[in-house]
Amino acid sequence: MRLWPLWLALGLFVVGAVSCAAIVGTSIGKAAKEVAASSSPRPVVVGSATQPATFGGGNLQHSEDVVITACAPDEAGWAAAAVTVTNHSSKASNYIITILMESPDGKTQIGTGLVSVSNLAPGQQSVEETSSLEDATGPYVCRVGDITRYAS
Repeated sequence: MRLWPLWLALGLFVVGAVSCAAIVGTSIGKAAKEVAASSSPRPVVVGSATQPATFGGGNLQHSEDVVITACAPDEAGWAAAAVTVTNHSSKASNYIITILMESPDGKTQIGTGLVSVSNLAPGQQSVEETSSLEDATGPYVCRVGDITRYAS
């Protein structure tokens, strides 16, 4: 069975996700690091008090590994989020995570962001940023929509 098309597609997906992250830049990096340094692993809802993290209906088998640490527009005005990924497994792991950005009532999806982490060692953390590349025209919340973790 030839698996190279699958690996090629996955590689292109990861390169695309990394390219999007590079284009967006580090505009929420400072805020993400400040929030990650604080002891409150909660997403921030624009224009209101901090809210507990919520999870979508996708694959959330490894939800203990993912914490949304910031949920605020980036400097370009796009809906964005910061995420801390911690590898709680016994082996180095790769992650692909979907972050949902939606209206506070959950009725409107503003956009989604992807987080990709490669070769995260056991016990190691990675602070990542993602953007929906969609304008944040009002308050929104961030939720984890899907988590894929596999051994490196």
